[in-house]
Amino acid sequence: MKKFVWFFSVCLLLGSSQVFALSEKEEIKLGQAEHRKITARYGVYRDKSLQEYITMVGQRVASESSRPELEFHFTILNDDIINAFALPGGYVYITRGMLTHMNSESELAAVLGHEVAHITEKHAIKRQNRQKGLNILNTVLAIGTGQPGLYELGNIFGGVLITGYSREFELEADEVGAQYMAKAGYSPEAMLKTIEILKAKDRIEIKQARIEKRKPNVYHGFLSSHPDHDTRYEKAIRASEKLLRDYDEFIKTDEFLEKLNGLSWGNARKVGVVRKNKFYHPKLGIKLSFPKGWRMEQARRGVQIVSAIADASFFISTDRLYKGATPQKFATEKLAFNVREGREISIGGLPAYIGIADRADSPFGPRPVRFAVLFDPRKHLAFILQGAGKHDLRNIANDKDFITTIFSFDRMNRDDFKIAKAPRVQIVRAEEDTTMEALAAQSPITNYALDKLRVINGLYPDGQPEPGQLIKVID
Repeated sequence: MKKFVWFFSVCLLLGSSQVFALSEKEEIKLGQAEHRKITARYGVYRDKSLQEYITMVGQRVASESSRPELEFHFTILNDDIINAFALPGGYVYITRGMLTHMNSESELAAVLGHEVAHITEKHAIKRQNRQKGLNILNTVLAIGTGQPGLYELGNIFGGVLITGYSREFELEADEVGAQYMAKAGYSPEAMLKTIEILKAKDRIEIKQARIEKRKPNVYHGFLSSHPDHDTRYEKAIRASEKLLRDYDEFIKTDEFLEKLNGLSWGNARKVGVVRKNKFYHPKLGIKLSFPKGWRMEQARRGVQIVSAIADASFFISTDRLYKGATPQKFATEKLAFNVREGREISIGGLPAYIGIADRADSPFGPRPVRFAVLFDPRKHLAFILQGAGKHDLRNIANDKDFITTIFSFDRMNRDDFKIAKAPRVQIVRAEEDTTMEALAAQSPITNYALDKLRVINGLYPDGQPEPGQLIKVID
């Protein structure tokens, strides 16, 4: 009966013109439930020292907020996407990818202060108030009845994790967050610097996506919420300078960067290791080279390499051998390829069968597919290599690239295992002759190395490091 009365009260409230609000206790309970989903979905980055450092900076800012009594939680997510977000109840998240783009403790404080402001100003709840409807009813029912299964991440607050808030809320978080960080001893100028870094990242991502003919993966639409030559948010942020306490930015900049030394780079769930245009799979002990300018993409099963403009794809997968199988039988029986131009051959010291399969499955639908099946009897594995083009009818436009990639397949040697380490952020000191161009030439980053290195060091579009300056490289 008690739950029915509570439910009826909620329905009256949603049907009225009153502003819907959660109590702090309900807000915290909601945050706790969503926190479990967030950490399960993204994973937590396991670096005790770095996590303690992030928490220290976050708590320093949060203690100056309008809700200092609220218990705040700061979590590093093991994801390379450039993102930071907050949930009701004091839960703040920052990804590995976002940390890679920060260059001082003040910039970190700016990001965390912005997210703390989203919580103190209750932007997530206000956003739902404006939308109302079933989602918020389900949220309240879940809190009131103790049945979290009534709502799911993505239906309630999940949208803002990717798209961000309205321009109104984002600018308010900038302004309020700048006040918090200034009271905590961090220069609000770092907020403006951080915004420019994120806008630069959006710019190169949009440029790359246009070349690669895909949808850009941008951070909260910063270019639209913070357009160039808009002085409103700059004035609001700089107004917080009067609250600033004494602070030694030089010392904190170096300390912050040193904390990032060894930070993982790239997708945590990526199969194998990519160095320039070489793919290594240490667990299987294999390697191959792919065309320069192509990129590795996640696939449901196996590994996919895609051309710069996404009009050709090369796929690598494995399967178990079966009794009496040969590479040719595997292709024609197990894979059911209708083969033309097929022949038995040896590739990388392994027995293989190479040919063209007419009208085989590909990422672009049924297409002619250049393929090779390689057998590794010791591992009882078949390696299946397949290449197809988006617009191929009978001939294969990128056949030369596919054949070159297939014949580059080989076993890894001792030196390869030394090279095939997951790339990490390394903090080095620039010398007199250090240039971003030289660092990019040495970098294992597959594509757009110069742009990416400049952005993560706050030097985009054409900056160079000063001698003696600590900078980030990927190695």
